[in-house]
Amino acid sequence: MALSTIFHTTLRDIRIKVPQHYYRQPIVSRLISRYDLTINIAAALLEAHTKDDGWFHLEIQGISQQVEAGLAYLQELNIEILQLDFKSLPEENRDKLQLLCTSGNSSDNIEEDEKKAALTMVEGQTTRAKFQVCIPKNYSSYPVIAGLISCYGLTVNITGAILDTNTGNDGWFDLELWGSRQQIVLGLRYLKELGLQIWL
Repeated sequence: MALSTIFHTTLRDIRIKVPQHYYRQPIVSRLISRYDLTINIAAALLEAHTKDDGWFHLEIQGISQQVEAGLAYLQELNIEILQLDFKSLPEENRDKLQLLCTSGNSSDNIEEDEKKAALTMVEGQTTRAKFQVCIPKNYSSYPVIAGLISCYGLTVNITGAILDTNTGNDGWFDLELWGSRQQIVLGLRYLKELGLQIWL
């Protein structure tokens, strides 16, 4: 029996409320790495220096069983989920959310990126880099942050975010990346190759 008759790709459009005590947890990153989902953050508000809860508007694409497992994970964390939309995607539209993986394997300019990234990296079992990235409006329907996780194997924690779909303004994310030094350098190059502004 063909796999396509067993598994159905779905697209969930949800809004989740993120309690303050989860601000230091890579919740979206875990949804992508544990459940093999493609996630686009369509809108977000997460402010580090406030007692208010944050929220994310997520477009989640994946095999229906994996999507359900990811939503069950959020429910286990007692994260409030508001279902905005749900649809099963026909085979020709299965890649609606396209990951923008770049080549990232070329050694050109890796030393320069590594020197810059080293300013915020901490050595240990894994390496950490903290920075802010600007997401222009023309990237609002692309899962840019998911690419860091799916294409480069990084763990990404979003520590702050402002992305509003109802304005013409660009969005920005405060990110912490965890991984090997090489993974982080390649992840930074990926963002740079997409033409995104990064503040280290």
